[in-house]
Amino acid sequence: MLTRRIVLKRGAQMGLAAATASLWGTSRGLRAFAQAPLSGYRAVLVITLEGGNDGNNTIVPLNKAEYTQYASLRGALALDPATLSPLAGGTGSQAYGFHPALINISQLYNAKRALAVANVGPLAQPATKQQLIDNPALLPASLFNHVAGFQQWESAQTGPAPTTGWGGRVGDFIASQSGSLPPVLNGGQASIFSVGNTVQGVSVQTGGAWPALPPGMNEIVEQIAAQDSSSTNEMVAAVAKFRATAMQQQVLIDQAMQYGTLKTQFTNLNGFGLVMKTIAQIINGRSVIGASRQIFYVRQGLYDTHQNQLASQQNGLTELDTAIGNFMTALDEMGLSDQVLICTHSDFCRTLSSNTTGGSDHAWGNHQLMLGGGINGGRLIGTMPDLDLGGASDFNGLGTWIPTLSVTQMTAAIGAWMGLNSSQIATVFPDLANFPTGAITL
Repeated sequence: MLTRRIVLKRGAQMGLAAATASLWGTSRGLRAFAQAPLSGYRAVLVITLEGGNDGNNTIVPLNKAEYTQYASLRGALALDPATLSPLAGGTGSQAYGFHPALINISQLYNAKRALAVANVGPLAQPATKQQLIDNPALLPASLFNHVAGFQQWESAQTGPAPTTGWGGRVGDFIASQSGSLPPVLNGGQASIFSVGNTVQGVSVQTGGAWPALPPGMNEIVEQIAAQDSSSTNEMVAAVAKFRATAMQQQVLIDQAMQYGTLKTQFTNLNGFGLVMKTIAQIINGRSVIGASRQIFYVRQGLYDTHQNQLASQQNGLTELDTAIGNFMTALDEMGLSDQVLICTHSDFCRTLSSNTTGGSDHAWGNHQLMLGGGINGGRLIGTMPDLDLGGASDFNGLGTWIPTLSVTQMTAAIGAWMGLNSSQIATVFPDLANFPTGAITL
C-alpha cells in the first residue's frame, strides 16, 4: 500500500513537483490576507554549485612559499596572484585570496558579513589517510560520483541513495512556523534535500520558467485533479492531489511575490539571477504566507570542469557573485541581513593536479561559503589542506583532499542557527555524535 510518506519520497525522486509545475499556471488574482505577526524571522538559502566547483581556485594561498607550491602543481590552471582579492586579517601562512570573480563576496567577507569553511566534505567520522586505506568502509559511498556527492551534501550523510535530506529533516521540526506553505521551497527541480520524514518542499515557479496556461485552463485542470484524486488507482490519485496542492501553493507564492516592491535591481536575470530575485520577493512577502521560518534551495552553474576550467569557472562564479551581491542588497533593503543565512554546497572539489585538457578532475574535500545571518564573519573556519601531493592531506596523489570537517558539522550549525535544540539536532544530524569537536561555530 502506498503510504503518504512513500508517495512523498517517490514524488521527489520522480520529480513530480517539477512535472506538474507547468500546470501551476499564472497568478489567479490577489486575495486579501491578514498579515501574520512575525517575530524572530529566520531563513536559510542553500546554493549548490552543481558539478563540483574547484575550491583550489576559489580560495588561493598568497603566502609566497605556498603560492609557489600551488602554482607549480596547478600548472596552466594557476591564477595570477595579482588578480586575487586578499582576505582581510590573513598574514603569513594564513594569507589567502578569493577568486577574482568573487568581488561582492570578498567585500562581504572583509566587512565580516561572510566566512569560508575550509576542506569540508562528506565524512561519517574523523579519519586519517591511513585509517581510510586500512578501512575503506569509512569512505563515502561511490566517492567521486556526481550523483552520490550531490545527495551526500543534500542529506548530510555518507550512505548510498538517501531517502531524506537535511533541509527536509530540519523542516520536520519547523513546519509549524512556516505558515501556509511547506517549510522548504525549491527554486528549481525537485531534490532529496527538501524531503523530510513528515514534510516535502514545494517547487517555486519563476517567471518564464514554465509556459502559462491559456485563460480558463486553470479551472479545467482543477476539475480534472478533483476527479482524479478519487481514482481507485493510488498513484493517479496521489499525483492528482500533488497537482491540486501545487496549484494552490503557487497561487500563494504569487501573492507573496506581489506583496510590496523591492527597489533593489537584480542585474543579471538569467535562470539563476531570476530565481534569486524570486526568492527575495518571497521573503519580502513572507507575511502573506505567515512564515517565521523558511528554507530555500537552488542549484547554480555547471562546474564539471574537466576542460576549459579557467573560463568556465570564471563565468560560473561571476554569475554566483552578481546574484549574491544583488540578494544581499535586497536583504539590506528589507532589514533582514542578519536573519537570512546563505551557504554553498557542491558535489565535491576538483583535484589540485590539472589534466591534459585544461581542467581538473573529481576530488573530495572542498571550501564552502557562508554569508549573512548575523554570523561572526571575516573568518576561515577549519584547516586548509597541506598542498603536498601524496602527503597526509592527499587521498590519492592527485591533490584530492581528505576532509578535516564534515558536511554534518557545517550543516548542524545551520540547524542550530535555525533554532533547533540539541535533541532535534541529534535527530536531524545523527553522524554529528561521531565528531568530538561538534558543529562549527557561526
